[in-house]
Amino acid sequence: MAKTEFICPYCFEKRRLSEVQFRCTNPRCEDVPDVEMTRYENGDENMPKPGKTTFTVPVKSPSAVAQSGACPKCKNTTYKRVCPACHNELPESTLTGKDMIISVVGSRGTGKSHLVGVIIKELRDRIAVAFGGALEGFADSYPRWQQSFGSALYDSSVKLELTASSLRNVDNGAYRPLIFKLKLKRKVLFKEAVESFTLVLFDTAGEDLNDEATMGTVNKCICKSAGIVFLLDPTQLPAVAAQMDDGVMAGASAVSWQQAARADDIMTRVSRLIRNDKGLGETEKISIPVAAVFSKFDAIQPLVPQGCAVHNPSPHCGQKRFDLSDWHNVNGEILALLREWGAGAFTSQLETNYSNYSYFAASALGLHNNPRQDGRIERPRPHRIEDPFLWILRENGVIKAK
Repeated sequence: MAKTEFICPYCFEKRRLSEVQFRCTNPRCEDVPDVEMTRYENGDENMPKPGKTTFTVPVKSPSAVAQSGACPKCKNTTYKRVCPACHNELPESTLTGKDMIISVVGSRGTGKSHLVGVIIKELRDRIAVAFGGALEGFADSYPRWQQSFGSALYDSSVKLELTASSLRNVDNGAYRPLIFKLKLKRKVLFKEAVESFTLVLFDTAGEDLNDEATMGTVNKCICKSAGIVFLLDPTQLPAVAAQMDDGVMAGASAVSWQQAARADDIMTRVSRLIRNDKGLGETEKISIPVAAVFSKFDAIQPLVPQGCAVHNPSPHCGQKRFDLSDWHNVNGEILALLREWGAGAFTSQLETNYSNYSYFAASALGLHNNPRQDGRIERPRPHRIEDPFLWILRENGVIKAK
């Protein structure tokens, strides 16, 4: 069935393809008040920022999108297509390919920013290449990645600061999602073709998950996700904290287990938010795949029994397929550890609310790379960071398994 709707990778509104607008690109064309962009950037709608004219172009089919349009003011031909709700430019893969919004959630201090910062570099340099594809940044996503993540992690070798709540920092530019085009080669009738996917990664401030009213406005991406990566910081579990060295604990987490929000409470709020958005009853399970990930595996590695598969490097990229045997072993190992360490309330929340879920462990910074007291780190050498993302891609039919 032909695609007739799209999800904007900026405002996460679902709209019809026939509603797509064009924006004039003629610098000499007169500016007009841009209420939609002002609203998206949390500005004052009574004093909207100026912008070039936007307009729609009629199409004959609900699955068709015009390639260009003539500005009604200056008659200039433009190819820039924008979302009718927020007026951000839309990538071609959003209109013709598959939407792949992946939300990274978890309580404050679980390592979400490190995970997002490192996985983007790994996807571009290693993971996409291994699966016969390429990752391309859209608009200013790569420069913003460099400013927010790459400069600290790879140039200055320091850990990232905690992400500030959007309630305290209204500069929405800091919370614009990172948008990429994932292109993968496919064989169709003995010919090689390329499929494109809009990959959207959103790093949500942990504080914004503590309040349901805030979640409803700043975390709309969760409801439209093709998959959710839910991070759990094992050092925030009392049973784990009691076994760890104080120095390791101080480097691993800026938030103690006494201060951290309970993972099961956040899971309850996330589930309620999705149910309300999709109109699901309390007994209906949510179909969005959820990857529950033990973050900071480097800090707890000595506590994990030797012989466990999770100690080994991830095998998926080397095999160019998602390895089901390895996934099955790691899933069972992490579930057993969660129950042993007193996280049964979280696993129960996950298993009663979702129909598709799996357990993982990863370290964004890598083994034996726990931040020192001054915040210094070595260059990230991640351990199994790709596993939850590849599982979500596999569950959405993007990559194959063996």
